[in-house]
Amino acid sequence: MKRNIVIASVTAAALLTGGTAVAVASTTGAPTTHPTKASGTTARTSFSEAAQTALKAVPGTLDSLDRDHGARTTWDAEILGKDGKWHEVTLDASTGKVLNQHIDRDTDAEDAAEAKALRNADVSATEAARKAASRGTVTSVEFDGDRTQVWEVETVRNHKERDLNVNAQSGKVTQAPSDDDGDDGDDD
Repeated sequence: MKRNIVIASVTAAALLTGGTAVAVASTTGAPTTHPTKASGTTARTSFSEAAQTALKAVPGTLDSLDRDHGARTTWDAEILGKDGKWHEVTLDASTGKVLNQHIDRDTDAEDAAEAKALRNADVSATEAARKAASRGTVTSVEFDGDRTQVWEVETVRNHKERDLNVNAQSGKVTQAPSDDDGDDGDDD
C-alpha cells in the first residue's frame, strides 16, 4: 500500500538523524523502549504504550503503528475501528498523548480486502512486535494481507534497520525478502 513508501522513508530519515533506542521485555512481555534522543526530542512512549493509547482513543484492531521522526517525534497508527471505518491516530512520542485522530475517507476495494484479512489474523500487531523485539527496537509494524498474510516489522539495532515478517496465523518470524532488485536507477 501507499503507506509502505512513507514508512520506509521515515525510518531511513530516523536512521540518518541517529535515532536509536533499546528494546527490552516488560513484565507483560510487550516490548518497551528506553528514552533516547532522536531528532532533538526524547521518545519516552514505547510501542506497546502507543498501541494501547491509540486503541483506547479508537477501539478496534491495530493495522499499523509507526514511529515518525519528523519535526516532532510521533507514533502514527492506523486502526480498523469497531465501527468498520479506518481511523488514523497520531500520538506524541514524548508524552504519549493523542495529537490528532480522524477517519480515513480515502478508502477503496483494497482497504476492504485488507480489513477482511486483518479480522482473520490470529496474531495481533502487538504480538508481532513482541516476537520481533528480540532482534532490535521495533519502529514499525504494518499488516500486509495482500498475498501471504504477514505483519511487516521494522527493527533497528546498532543503527542498522532490519525488516522482518511475522506470519499473521502462526507467529513465525522470518527475514523479509529484500526490495533491492540490483537496479541502481541508472538508465544508461
